[in-house]
Amino acid sequence: MESKSHALIAGVFTVLLAALATALALWLGKDQIQRNSYTIATKLKVSGLNVQAAVRYKGIKVGKITDVDFDAKNPGQLLIQLDVVSDTPVTQSTYATLGYQGVTGIAYIELDDD
Repeated sequence: MESKSHALIAGVFTVLLAALATALALWLGKDQIQRNSYTIATKLKVSGLNVQAAVRYKGIKVGKITDVDFDAKNPGQLLIQLDVVSDTPVTQSTYATLGYQGVTGIAYIELDDD
């Protein structure tokens, strides 16, 4: 009888530990930052640009790329979807260029304004 009680206690402890770990992961994983979504259209090459690449405004990381896809309505054109932190000062005169990091050649989007 004693071996069964130890097994029961160990099982309850394991289930509680797993539940606490799951709750902690969900609590730490939630994101409270408000983001705005923008779409950039280009006919230029975007070599090295991947989903989850950085978006920078005057050198400061302000977001990430969520999608790179072909434009179904305009052959030869690419659509790049960005998620940018809502307090970034994006205006009508803001433009995007493609930048590359160091030796690796990983591409990112650089937003700038005149």
